[in-house]
Amino acid sequence: MVRNNFKNKFKGAIDILKIFNQNGYEAYFVGGCVRDYLLGEDFSDIDITTNALPDEVKKVFRKSIDTGIQHGTVTILVNGDSYEVTTFRTEEDYTNHRSPEKVEFVSNLREDLDRRDFTINAMALDYNGKLFDYHNGDQDLNSKIIRTVNNPNERFYEDALWMLRAFRFSSKLGFEIENNTLNAIKKNAELIKFVSIERIVNEFKKLLAGKGNLRSLELLIDSKLNSYIPFFDEVDEVQDFLSYSFCQSLYILAKSNNISFEKLRDLKLSNKEIKKIKEYERINLEFIDNTPLELILYKYDKDDIHFIIDYFAYCDKKEIDIINLPITSFNDIAITSTEIISIIDKSPGPWIKDITKKLEEAILLNKINNTEKNIVDFLEKIRDNI
Repeated sequence: MVRNNFKNKFKGAIDILKIFNQNGYEAYFVGGCVRDYLLGEDFSDIDITTNALPDEVKKVFRKSIDTGIQHGTVTILVNGDSYEVTTFRTEEDYTNHRSPEKVEFVSNLREDLDRRDFTINAMALDYNGKLFDYHNGDQDLNSKIIRTVNNPNERFYEDALWMLRAFRFSSKLGFEIENNTLNAIKKNAELIKFVSIERIVNEFKKLLAGKGNLRSLELLIDSKLNSYIPFFDEVDEVQDFLSYSFCQSLYILAKSNNISFEKLRDLKLSNKEIKKIKEYERINLEFIDNTPLELILYKYDKDDIHFIIDYFAYCDKKEIDIINLPITSFNDIAITSTEIISIIDKSPGPWIKDITKKLEEAILLNKINNTEKNIVDFLEKIRDNI
């Protein structure tokens, strides 16, 4: 099958395939770019597979980077763009259900496509736009089905992460998972324990961002795959997370399933991600404690506040949006911390933090105006109680 917009979609990359051909080698577009092209979706990454060995690729294209040369992958640089080029290969003797112990370069395109995860990712295009589809991937695209290449039990035994990838692609594309593939996931679910949590979290980030995330999460929980994944093993209640960021999604999952935020550390998230999720909870507690909106808006990011307001339905977002704060940070206050110390006439100590908080609150709640005279009067009144 040749789509009418082939040249427009692949543009200058077509010339790369022609250069391989002119030098006596086969070369094809492969994987996600082919899948997305057939679906009529946009794509940015273009992967190429070839029967040229890595050293031969580097001779044809002088500008290159050895990104994974032991596995046959070289990144070539052409006209300011980069393309991953991988030699046809087969993989054998998987270690701990994660990575192949043995990679063998082959000269046959079909052998290379046979090693790939799902039929929809196991198609190739030549420079004329001719489709090479040995596993009925185009048919599965049209039927909206996720199906493994060959025996699903063998594929998941080789790389257990592919079980989670099935749900990720189901979410991304809004496809169903074919019955044999789904049953194999249920049978082999425990193997996911062999996969690093970093790889698992990376798949969940993509899964939660997909248009079919709710259906995929429901299928995942039904398969019991989550039972062997930290944090997610306590998830029963799910919802559509399409409009939420990854951190927001984890926060909602924790709250709706009564999961301790300390469990998030099992996911080996970045400190920034953990800090953000805990900040959502601090905002939530501010609303529970009936903290004035002005003080909440002063302390936290407006988008984060909007998220908490929307999720818990605390109030209308307009109530936040119409607030004009007299100050947005301590630097906006009409006197300096040095002047405060001089007015209070005490040695610097913990009291400075307390007095600063009282002063900020007084200004934010319009109890005093942000002028030097008003602030001095305020500080002198409370000085004896410090």
